[in-house]
Amino acid sequence: MKGQLLNALIKISAEINSTMELDTLLPDIVKITGDYLKVRNASIMLIDWDTLTINCYTGRSPHHNSLSVKQGIIGDVAGTGTEYIVNKKQNSKFSKSYLALPLKAGSKILGVFNLTDKDEDYFNDDEVSIARYIASQCALAIERHNIYNKMRANENLQAIGLLKSSVAHDISNLLAIADVYLGLMEEEVDKSSSMYEYVKAVKSEMKRISILATDMLDLSKDKLVLHKTKFKITELVNELKLYSEAFSKNSNAKVDFIVKSDDEIVADKNRLFRVFFNLLNNAGDAAKENGRIVLSIKRTGKDISFLVADDGKGIRKEDLGKLFQPFYTSGKIKGTGLGLAVVHDIIEAHSGTIRVRSTLGAYTCFLIRIPKDG
Repeated sequence: MKGQLLNALIKISAEINSTMELDTLLPDIVKITGDYLKVRNASIMLIDWDTLTINCYTGRSPHHNSLSVKQGIIGDVAGTGTEYIVNKKQNSKFSKSYLALPLKAGSKILGVFNLTDKDEDYFNDDEVSIARYIASQCALAIERHNIYNKMRANENLQAIGLLKSSVAHDISNLLAIADVYLGLMEEEVDKSSSMYEYVKAVKSEMKRISILATDMLDLSKDKLVLHKTKFKITELVNELKLYSEAFSKNSNAKVDFIVKSDDEIVADKNRLFRVFFNLLNNAGDAAKENGRIVLSIKRTGKDISFLVADDGKGIRKEDLGKLFQPFYTSGKIKGTGLGLAVVHDIIEAHSGTIRVRSTLGAYTCFLIRIPKDG
């Protein structure tokens, strides 16, 4: 018996040390454990949020592939971390013998190891202790797998960050060269000709690309470094007005700039331009045909308040909390999902606040406040 136990534990240890892949490791552990303890049915269920899902099993097919944590005996084991043992002597309603052990790494519960219908009818104390030990080793292997995957994900994110930074720099450099040539064309072309309108349209699209490249660059940094200067609010508005046609080209919406403050503000002007370019551009995509887009600015105590609104599609309530996550696009076809994430980071770097209100099918409104004196 001791030789069989030692052999089983050596096999399990060898499996754990030979692979990080749970899809290979856990079925092998279940089979080795089931064979040693002589149970007809064995399974491992893992927790994913608030659901327990079968990862692997031997013997009879489980009645349920998944169930909620705290649902039934297995769910209760997953929810409380308390093992459950039933033997035929104690309660004949259950299988002849039943052992449900929590898979725990420290205080974290990862799943449940189920062992059912032992050939000799019930588990003795030694077998329960052995099963507990195997469950603990199984949990450590699962946790090691999770940590390994997180490390790989972090390495990938770092690599992606470096790639984004490199690509963004290259794009910015190419755009700078193209912008010089477009400037020369703009000087040469008759301002009343259609060619002049084409040049303006190309410059507008290049501005979008430039802002996207800079957004990528900012997202690849751990922290935004602001370059603050003092400037009048109207200077920022006048720069944005140059792109009114670009903001409304997809909807023919009217773009209104309502400026109730000519105060000076201490801020990073280029980044604030990107904030409102992104918001107005999104508003233009969302606005209804021949609708309205508004940028309203006023002084509020020691802050400058900005409002960007459109009368378009609106945003679902369940999506509002996710808007500022990188790459989240709220189901829209256009866009990368970078813009609002960068908007949020820039406002936060200015010690400001940004809130969004929306009613599906009616409107969306972004409310921003930034300290006037930086």
